[in-house]
Amino acid sequence: MPCCSGQGRQPYAIASCTSQTRVRPIRVKSGEDQEVPDDFDGPLSERSCRDVFFLLLFLVFWGGMGYVTYLALVGGNMFRLLYGVDSWGNICGVKNDVIANVSSSLSGQDMTAKQFLFFYDLTDVGAIFSTTTDTVRLCVKSCPSENVTSVAAIQTLAHNGTTVLCQYDVPITSYVDDGVICPNVPVGQASPFLNRCVPDSLTSGVDGVLSSVSSVFSANTWKTILKDIELSWKDVLILVAVGFGFSLVMTALMRFFAAFIIYLTIIVFVLGSLGGTAYLWYRWHAEKTVDAAGQNVQTFLIAAICATVVTVIVLLLLLIMRKRIGLVVQLFQEAGKAVARMPLLLLQPVWTTIVTILFGAYWVVIFLYIYTAGTPVVQSNGYVSFQTDTLLEKLVWYHVFGGLWMLQFLIGCQHVTIAGAVATWFFTRNKKKMQSPISKSMGRLIRYHLGSVAFGAMIIALVQLARIILAYIQNRLKGRAGEVADFLLRCLACCLWCFEKVLKFINRNAYIMISIYGYNFCKSAQRAFSVLVSNALRVAALNSIGDFCLFLGKVAVVASTVVVGIELLQNRTDLTYYPVPIVLGAICAYLIAHCFFTVYEMAIDTIFLCFCEDEERNDGVTKPYYSSVGLRDYLQKQERAIRAKQSKKQQKQQQQQGYDNEGYE
Repeated sequence: MPCCSGQGRQPYAIASCTSQTRVRPIRVKSGEDQEVPDDFDGPLSERSCRDVFFLLLFLVFWGGMGYVTYLALVGGNMFRLLYGVDSWGNICGVKNDVIANVSSSLSGQDMTAKQFLFFYDLTDVGAIFSTTTDTVRLCVKSCPSENVTSVAAIQTLAHNGTTVLCQYDVPITSYVDDGVICPNVPVGQASPFLNRCVPDSLTSGVDGVLSSVSSVFSANTWKTILKDIELSWKDVLILVAVGFGFSLVMTALMRFFAAFIIYLTIIVFVLGSLGGTAYLWYRWHAEKTVDAAGQNVQTFLIAAICATVVTVIVLLLLLIMRKRIGLVVQLFQEAGKAVARMPLLLLQPVWTTIVTILFGAYWVVIFLYIYTAGTPVVQSNGYVSFQTDTLLEKLVWYHVFGGLWMLQFLIGCQHVTIAGAVATWFFTRNKKKMQSPISKSMGRLIRYHLGSVAFGAMIIALVQLARIILAYIQNRLKGRAGEVADFLLRCLACCLWCFEKVLKFINRNAYIMISIYGYNFCKSAQRAFSVLVSNALRVAALNSIGDFCLFLGKVAVVASTVVVGIELLQNRTDLTYYPVPIVLGAICAYLIAHCFFTVYEMAIDTIFLCFCEDEERNDGVTKPYYSSVGLRDYLQKQERAIRAKQSKKQQKQQQQQGYDNEGYE
């Protein structure tokens, strides 16, 4: 070995040839990636900070986010959008300050008891959520529950204290039908929707869609739902526990019965594809017999042809990948062992989810403040409009990009933490002697690789921002750009979507390499890409069969929880909407299952790359494999198959050479 001969690599120094510790780097130049020692046995503990520039850029960017937050809080008010603003700048449902140059009898009103926004012109749909229309808008106590056909009826509503539909400073006796002081009669019946009085005539004009939504969001419906939740909260907790239990069961099944589940999935999928294709051809033949010129004949023919093509492609892929399915089975079993050895890995998505929810709440609130930012301006007719803040109008894109970048950064931190812990487990021969692999992985992330995660997250965020901008352009040009331009924009959107998926896949595997070797992001991505390309068929088998099995696992957990919920709550006579607690339990079960299988999926990907690295660096004789017995058996079978194939090839070549020699003689 180089250490014994005194010819060690330049950046490293060895204390003793017999030392069991790995080669430690004593000096690493700035920006230089240390070489991997020959006795590599897992994630390197001696590292240097990587991609520092992008970490600094990330911090500077968040300084800018703080400035945007300050401008938004000073210039905006999200309650203008949530509660609505009347024609004199009063926000409904709250106490308001007087706006300069506006009558104190109209501005600065206490609207605490007037929670709904009513507008005169029922045909001006834009007035529902706009603050710049010329339509008179009032804050009212309640929306008109019936058609108001005369000024006398408006006066009666005001006298009874039901609601006031005219200007605040006009006496009841002075109400007139002029469209300024009071709305023009008749005034249609309206229902509350998001604190706005939406006319029923409008909801019926769109086939009752808004009417349905309005009934869902009505106060009585919400009160009933909340009462049902209050009565069944114990049952919801039971369903959450059931979802947790089923998630544990599915994780155990994935570990102990991986082969059965995967092969059963393949068989069911193949039979389903063949059966679906045969059924479509049968329907095409039946429709053709009844009406050869019918529209359904062509429809079923196209569907049958597409299904046939897909089925043939699936069968060919399974035929090509049949020898790699065994690796998928072994990886599922290994991932189950890793999660069982490090159960706290299951908490990593929980922390990520909590931080993401908190950040999402901050992002949404600031976005609403940016959207509503503006200076009150008194128009010539005395009404108040809000002039948009041009600076914040541009900075909204900065805020959007910040949200995308932060979200991808949090996901990347989770990936690196899980990958580092699983890689430590894989390269540890005695699994019982591992010491805090999760905390050590998180420590390496925080100390050395936040810049690399910020770099990878920025790349994904830039592509996502490009997709959002393209969607915005498509929406602005809809119906005006022409068919060719619209087609090209859709093609570009599809390409960006595919590009984002590819980048996410590369990022995910680059994070695994970062957690193992401590490379910078670019070298990790390059290394991961080369490993994946050299194992393309294995990757295809893992990502197709493995991902589908994980998806079925989530579906099984949710479906089982729903069945238990139905059996538990269907006879509860005290509940008005008994599906509500079932839906809540199903949502919680899905989130729990997603946390379980997200960790499981990342563990599988990490073990796969560790397996490829182990296969490349070790030979199983002079350098024993770190892989488990199952993976080693798989390797030995592969090696025997390769040797047998090479032996047959050599025999054929020798026979052919013998025939050639006989012919020559």
